[in-house]
Amino acid sequence: MPREEVIVLVRKVFGTGGPRTREQALREVAQALGYARLGSSIRKTLETDLLTAVKRGILENDRGHLRLLARSLADYDRNFLKQQFLAAIGRGWVEREEAIYRWMRWMGYGRTTEGMFDVGRSLINGLLRTGELETEGRERVRRV
Repeated sequence: MPREEVIVLVRKVFGTGGPRTREQALREVAQALGYARLGSSIRKTLETDLLTAVKRGILENDRGHLRLLARSLADYDRNFLKQQFLAAIGRGWVEREEAIYRWMRWMGYGRTTEGMFDVGRSLINGLLRTGELETEGRERVRRV
């Protein structure tokens, strides 16, 4: 399964219940992926995925317990969202709508609502104003 899909699954697993130990998190994510047991290769891959989720601000590590950092985009700092948007879209030209889809998957959201698109459009406009994004025509953007 592609990493972005696992990240979406991690957000989904942590969307229910409270904080979990790393071991509990590994087992629950493995189970959600359909694995009956947590072998060494699956463990290693999922440990990397959990670390990725922490780095992207999906999860928070609080004294050895992982928990969902923010349930909605409104719970994040705008500058953090801008940084994550830039990281998600990569270096090449991308259609604005596709950039927003990539960013949502990057942040672990499985569905993209109109409200999320509104936030994405606002981030794009802000990044264009600060010169961190550039446009080609009206529909394509890329990192500067």
